[in-house]
Amino acid sequence: MKIAHLKLLSAAGLATLAWSGMANAQIVGESSDTTKVVVGTSTVNAGPHTSGKPGIAVPNTGLGQLVDFQFLYTLGPDANGVVTINNPSGAPSDHSTLGRFHFAKVSGQDVYFGEWSQAGTMASADHAVYYVGSNPTTTANAPAAGQATYSVKGISDYANKGILTGTFTANFLSNLNGTLSGSLTNAASNYTVNIGTAGIVAGDITGVNASVTTGGTTVNGGSVEGRFFGAQAAALAGLVKFTGNAQYNTAFGGTKN
Repeated sequence: MKIAHLKLLSAAGLATLAWSGMANAQIVGESSDTTKVVVGTSTVNAGPHTSGKPGIAVPNTGLGQLVDFQFLYTLGPDANGVVTINNPSGAPSDHSTLGRFHFAKVSGQDVYFGEWSQAGTMASADHAVYYVGSNPTTTANAPAAGQATYSVKGISDYANKGILTGTFTANFLSNLNGTLSGSLTNAASNYTVNIGTAGIVAGDITGVNASVTTGGTTVNGGSVEGRFFGAQAAALAGLVKFTGNAQYNTAFGGTKN
């Protein structure tokens, strides 16, 4: 990323956006730590950046200056579909103040999910995860009652654990209510995140019994937040937060099979 583009974030002086789960009626998202990462509607409209899109801000850009993921994604995903920005160990010092980002795009949707750390060490206490996207599913375009499966990817300390993959199963009732369950795994790193059984209420996903297993150790008590996107709940995205164990925080997103 060119430093001239990045400086637009702090120089724009545009209106501050609400912290989390906000934006407007068409863009929604959540962050596991809103003192570190804010997601919502992008506010920067200069250079390559566009306002009014799903966006993100971090402390050293100004938490009210959200830059759009549409531009950030053009910096190039890897073979797993993950974009890495501002690795402090390999970037100029000007860039290192922004921290490290790993994020991915849900296929076919204007929806993004990922992780951030100021120090670039995802095992640190400031490890934050997030999701944000446009066109959340509403009761007006909800799927009929029944079961649906989703192919899902997850990001949690991506540099060391790689991409997580798995299947989530949604049991829909009427009006976008029901339950969601499933897990994400990277066998090579022996790392699994299970969302437990989360509730679906009017398209929002919430749960409190997620767990992570790594190296034979299991940590329980993770909370789940997420949302369905697109017509007929074509996609989903969300996060798993482990209070007091931020190194296990996980972002996820996927599409209906």
